[in-house]
Amino acid sequence: MPKRASTGLVQITKSPIPPLHQSTELMTACALFYIEAVIKGRKRPGGIESARGRQVHKVGSDIASWCAHKGVSMDLEAFDRFAKGAGAMATKILVGMRESYTVDHQHLLATEIPMSLDENFQPTEVPDAVGGVVADSGLPPHFQGILDTLFLFRESLGAQSDDMKTHPRPYDPSDPDKALQGKMYSLFILQHFPWVMEVKFRLVFVRFKNLYREVIYTRADIPSLIETVKAARERQKMIHFNYDNKIEMEATPGDHCMYCPLMTDRSCPVGQMNENMQLSDEDRLRFKIWDSIFSRANTKVLTAKVQATGRNIVVRDFNGKSYTYGPVESESNVYPLFQATGESIATKCDCGERYSYVPDAGKCPKCGHRVRPIMPIADLIIEDYAFGNTGDTAWMGKMAISSTKLNSYLGAKKRAFLDQACQDAADKVTKATLKVSKPLDMIEDEEPDDDESEFGEDEF
Repeated sequence: MPKRASTGLVQITKSPIPPLHQSTELMTACALFYIEAVIKGRKRPGGIESARGRQVHKVGSDIASWCAHKGVSMDLEAFDRFAKGAGAMATKILVGMRESYTVDHQHLLATEIPMSLDENFQPTEVPDAVGGVVADSGLPPHFQGILDTLFLFRESLGAQSDDMKTHPRPYDPSDPDKALQGKMYSLFILQHFPWVMEVKFRLVFVRFKNLYREVIYTRADIPSLIETVKAARERQKMIHFNYDNKIEMEATPGDHCMYCPLMTDRSCPVGQMNENMQLSDEDRLRFKIWDSIFSRANTKVLTAKVQATGRNIVVRDFNGKSYTYGPVESESNVYPLFQATGESIATKCDCGERYSYVPDAGKCPKCGHRVRPIMPIADLIIEDYAFGNTGDTAWMGKMAISSTKLNSYLGAKKRAFLDQACQDAADKVTKATLKVSKPLDMIEDEEPDDDESEFGEDEF
């Protein structure tokens, strides 16, 4: 008698594992986040921010392609045409980007280039832009990404990929917590272009004028790049395995909570213990304002008390650990730019004469030639080092004088000409700060009042 087919079998279906993208790392930081957003496909918070980023990227891609086609570094008329219709938030960023963004049109290969690697880290689904340069494995993609721009420098066997960022807080692409994108994109380029020996991955923070952060990888780095990308892929695969086999996974709070679907309805299992879900954004801002005001008032009282009594204020916790408020003496080095001599500075002449002052008209009383100020660090130490170590001088070009102290001297009216000359010679450095201001910044720009004050700021 033939055996009857079993009717009690249960078909096990596995959740499909999509290719790894650089954004996947953020979601895999918490297994529940990844499950909700990727496997279940729930909509994530941050729709407005995502739309803003897409609009800025679209304008950047369009203007880069246009400039490469026209053979120009910038076309403001075309930029305005591409930016027309962007949302209010994107427009604020594009206004600043318009004044500083330029395109290396001579070396630009393409924009918005999709690149994929298979499980063996070989190119697959090779785009037309690089067709014929490398063989297509034809295997399913396991790693994918879209390069905003790709520049090729055949004369130096190098390549560069600029990735536009709309973040208000710049960061370094070599930061271990944010390094995956730079490593993955550099690996894409090195695998698609066998002749490229070095890749520069550069973040362009388009909110700010000429603000870049970059990292460089070479062909010798390929094994370590593969290991980093492979480890991220294994974390992704492990989540799918646990989900398919109904293995319970825990929520892991962190910055990624801001983009998690469980944040929308506050259904995170650790919501009551998760600092990202305890207060609304408005409540956090109110607390920051209160904390800043109270902290200043409190510090003022503590300082006055120590100043009056001459005694430190000490408290101890229940573990016996002491906390002290009072003067703490520290020592730091200040490197003199000139050699001070009381009422003037020391000078010297090529004839060998030295003076403890600046002679009239800056000329040597003995030979009539112009004298030069004696600069102890630059002349006597660093200059000697440069002549004795000619291969180690690139860092000297990066030495600079902080504007904080110099500006305090240049502010005098009698030094207005000197002040302007120094401003003309200065290198501009862009810094970005997150701050609380009054009135609150709105999408529409407002002229601040003269007496407007800041509650405090965090500098990055």
